[in-house]
Amino acid sequence: MLSPWRRIAQQLCPLIGESGFCALFSRACHVVGPDYAWLIPQQPCRSPEQLFGALEERMALVDAERAAATNDALLRTFTQLLAALIGEGLTQRLLASATATPDMAASLQKNAQEQK
Repeated sequence: MLSPWRRIAQQLCPLIGESGFCALFSRACHVVGPDYAWLIPQQPCRSPEQLFGALEERMALVDAERAAATNDALLRTFTQLLAALIGEGLTQRLLASATATPDMAASLQKNAQEQK
């Protein structure tokens, strides 16, 4: 479940920094918090890897179905917050690159170069 998060962090951290990524992720946790109170981090995030380790620990405490539903809600909320900050189009491009397979990523990059 953490693979998409790691790829998203790889795409976003060069643009918004690790602290920016952590802040956005923490905000997403607080937004979904009323439905998933167990998800809210106990400590402030210092790096994405620290964040992912804590997330993995918390997800391991619940059943797989609940963990998957929570992860989906968190991803959806994170994406909505990011889109509100940088726009829908840029968010879609960044996340498409982050979640694409290597073949798809190469194709997306080629298409982006051709559009320039």
